[in-house]
Amino acid sequence: MNRKSSKVITSLLLLALLLSPITILTTCRGSPARNIEGVSPDDWFYRYVVAGLRFGIIANESGGRFRFEPDEDVTLDEFVTMLGRLHEYGHGTIGTPGDGLDYERYFEWAVERGIILAHPDWDGLTPCTRINREQKAALVMKYILVYDLDDYFQLHYYGVALGTFWEHSQMSLWGRAAVEMLRLRLMISARYGMFFRPQDSVSRAEALQIIIRVGSAVYDLVHPLMMK
Repeated sequence: MNRKSSKVITSLLLLALLLSPITILTTCRGSPARNIEGVSPDDWFYRYVVAGLRFGIIANESGGRFRFEPDEDVTLDEFVTMLGRLHEYGHGTIGTPGDGLDYERYFEWAVERGIILAHPDWDGLTPCTRINREQKAALVMKYILVYDLDDYFQLHYYGVALGTFWEHSQMSLWGRAAVEMLRLRLMISARYGMFFRPQDSVSRAEALQIIIRVGSAVYDLVHPLMMK
């Protein structure tokens, strides 16, 4: 085989690898994808579930088959637990594992660090409160600001700046700022055209999606091709 033919074959192999990032990620030995119930490789959120299990953002507590239940509404304690586990990946353990319920140390961390907003609109929220899309955006943006991570997220002005969500004026002030900041960084998107639906609940799949996107930007959890 001559050198030119060898280069062509090598290029084709590299192209094939680039076009199949999920296969590469999920077929290696010990892949957590084999133990997920209710999740198919054809699901849009499959890559996020695989990455979430791989990096400990979601956990298979039973050690057996893992059921993710992607359409279930995510609660405040579930969301800050995922966010806290993401933070642990880059900064070490939060609190003392095994001391009480696991979510409590993440919830206390989020309160102490100001990630859960000190605002009248948030008074009375309990760990079991189902969060909405506006609150999801606020929690993520506060995490980014508290830990000074904004430099990891590229601002997109051209085209994106013209696409403000139609309910922009209907959002709370804290929610409006967070949604707009994340929108300009392509971290969140509209539902049904240009509607963001800020009061809609957040599914576990949607919650995990944005957590993994943050992790991919800051901690390099997943190759950028996985986010396409």
